[in-house]
Amino acid sequence: MTRLPCAILAAVVLLAPLLRAVDILHVLDPAGLKPPEQALLASAQGVLNRTRPAVWLKSGGLNARVMESVANQFHVRPVPDPWQLIRENRHALERFVTCRVSDSSLNLATSMAGQHGWLVIDESLLPKAQFAGLAEALDVRDAPHGAFARHGNAAARNILIHQPHSKPLHLRDLAVALGAWVDFEPRFPGELPLPDMVRSLGPNTDVLGWGSDEREFVASVSKGGGWVLPADWALNLSAHRWLVAPKPPHPPAHAPAPTPPAPGQRVVAFVISDGDNLQWLLGGFTEAKGFWSSPRRGSFPVTWELAPQLRKWAPTADAWLRNSATPNDAFVAGPSGGGYYFPHVHPQPSVAAHESAQLMKAADLSVASVLNDGGDPSEVAPLLAEPHVEGVLYKDYAPYNRRRGAVSWHHGKPVVAYRHLLWEERRPDGSLRPDWLPEGVAAAIAQQPDDPLRSTDAYALVQVHAWSFRDRGGPMEAIHDTIQRLPPGTRVVTAPVLVRWILRLR
Repeated sequence: MTRLPCAILAAVVLLAPLLRAVDILHVLDPAGLKPPEQALLASAQGVLNRTRPAVWLKSGGLNARVMESVANQFHVRPVPDPWQLIRENRHALERFVTCRVSDSSLNLATSMAGQHGWLVIDESLLPKAQFAGLAEALDVRDAPHGAFARHGNAAARNILIHQPHSKPLHLRDLAVALGAWVDFEPRFPGELPLPDMVRSLGPNTDVLGWGSDEREFVASVSKGGGWVLPADWALNLSAHRWLVAPKPPHPPAHAPAPTPPAPGQRVVAFVISDGDNLQWLLGGFTEAKGFWSSPRRGSFPVTWELAPQLRKWAPTADAWLRNSATPNDAFVAGPSGGGYYFPHVHPQPSVAAHESAQLMKAADLSVASVLNDGGDPSEVAPLLAEPHVEGVLYKDYAPYNRRRGAVSWHHGKPVVAYRHLLWEERRPDGSLRPDWLPEGVAAAIAQQPDDPLRSTDAYALVQVHAWSFRDRGGPMEAIHDTIQRLPPGTRVVTAPVLVRWILRLR
């Protein structure tokens, strides 16, 4: 028998860890797929992504940037369609549940697929599935009365996917990967009301998706002790959660501490709304010229609402945002802490506050923007009782600036209400509200007191509506327009800086 020289044998031993097989990442383009194939693909992706990132769907925005940053960690294998993916992974994809993607049986099928590791097959694909050698495990086309009562105990705890059957591709991969229940209104016959369903899944249940009516949906989830993570158009969350962010070559830049305010000055912070929206962050947010790709970004201080749970569900995406931030970009937790909920109707505010603080700490966020409905700022006191939380930016459901900049104190920390809105709000006659436009906001700030060492009235939080000013170039352009009109001596800072300066007045 021929023996390897000792030096070669030693080299093989040392290099063995580097010679192991690289994980295969199957990449598919879902463009052009019809709803039945979309549901099939989402279920296959969910099953295969249960323990590692195995399947990725092509998409734009931050999804594409993330894939560019981690592609060298995998052997990327393009796959033309879901059926080829199934053929290459038959060991894990053998059985299916039958449904109709055109009705609510799709949600029950997705729920059952997640519990058992099955594929989702629309009735139109039955002949093709059988020809491929797949075996039907269950038929849910006639959804049973009280489906959650029958099968909900086997669903994952502390998570609910709230998704209409009209979206057969998005978010369903995560539901299948985690074994989460999928629900939407109208509910199955005999089903639990949404608050009861959320309550049964445990405290601080993450409800990913969206509802037909924002106010009613968020209130229902809040009453059940959960919170909402807008994600109904999200792709690849089942893969995102596994991706490891590459270490940046240089630490991200940080702004030096600004010079404290002085008499004769006013202090303003602009906060862009809707950063709790996971699908927007992972989608067009980084490409839109009015947002992260704005040529104005970095030229003035601006604060972005950000979902703390982006770091939990898509850590590489969160790292990409932080590493591409300028010293003039700051982040606060999007409403209302760990997720979007109304403190006024939440049954366990201290429980929600504690979990929010833990998520904020893990995401390096110390200030939260809270959106409440029907209550008052005292209801955020449990959040301020948490040591990590420095302050709260408070807004009422409508209008956000109902309290006109009022500052209240709990546990020695400030709750700062939004004073002004940058928002294209139309009046009954169809015209835009002038006081919510850059000209009106700048004029109102000029009327404020100018002694920030003595009065909180010298401070102004401005909520910038993310979906306004598209004809002007987006919210970043509206902020720039407002800054150009501000009176001399106005200090523009980030919201965390504004909170710390107000804290000095206590």
